[in-house]
Amino acid sequence: MSRRAGTLAARALAVAVMAGSVTSAPGCASRSAQAPSDDPVTPEASPADKHFDVAVGSFHNGMFEDAKLQLERALRADPEHADSYYLQGVLLLNEGRTLMDAVDTQRCLVDDAAQLQRQRAQLLHRQAKDAFATAVTFYPEGAAGRGRASNSLSVVSLFFHDHEGAIEHSRAALEQRFYSDRYSALTNMGWAHYNLGDLTAATNELRQAVLMNPDFCVARYRLAQVYLDTGLPDQAVEQARAVVDDPRCPIQDAHRILGVASVRMGDDATAQQAFGSCVALAPRSCLAEDCNRFLDPSAGDAIARTRP
Repeated sequence: MSRRAGTLAARALAVAVMAGSVTSAPGCASRSAQAPSDDPVTPEASPADKHFDVAVGSFHNGMFEDAKLQLERALRADPEHADSYYLQGVLLLNEGRTLMDAVDTQRCLVDDAAQLQRQRAQLLHRQAKDAFATAVTFYPEGAAGRGRASNSLSVVSLFFHDHEGAIEHSRAALEQRFYSDRYSALTNMGWAHYNLGDLTAATNELRQAVLMNPDFCVARYRLAQVYLDTGLPDQAVEQARAVVDDPRCPIQDAHRILGVASVRMGDDATAQQAFGSCVALAPRSCLAEDCNRFLDPSAGDAIARTRP
């Protein structure tokens, strides 16, 4: 894998996990809290529930090995326990992300050892895909959990650059009646359309996501990139600025987008500040190398060559 490919993989992984909401508290709530009591698709009580609830607590406390152990017990008690398969997928995805971060974000590494770690991360993502797919089969139609699992499949598809698959899984999530994080599925669907070159569809879906949840920084960051590529730097600046200024959204690439869009608008001071903060967020990352090259005296010419 080239250094540039590693940069893109790390960037895609970081935002994909966030967009999928697979590590957020709502996505991993205890089984009893996953649907209202009058939800007709709420599953019946299972002997696996107590193990699953302990696994959730362990997950949120960073005790991942204990969470895995509890999920094994849950699935022995109930081999069709959808929530356990879903959380199993989340754990695998989290482990894969950690490996990718180690070689692309903490250090931009391209040696043979780094390649082995990337291959291990790919394997973990394939295993996560299997777990999410199994969860989908055991959740009842219309259930919130079925929507979460389907949307998580879109996250994995984006990681593997299967953009058609990401659209299919996002659409399946949106079809679930009690799935509430619709902005997340729209964000993934919009990003898949962007990667397929359909900027009109990407803009439409990402705008909807931002309208549904203005605080969802991944939707704003991705919308900023789409605006940048469609020749709307002022709107790209607006969306990227909202992400950069939000301390809850440490998305390094949003700083790069703000920098490029600012240069296209003739605001070199803002651009240099944005590229500087991009580097400061993760100085050893692959993306920091991209931002750092725009900080030298020839930055303006380099950025000009990035125009569509």
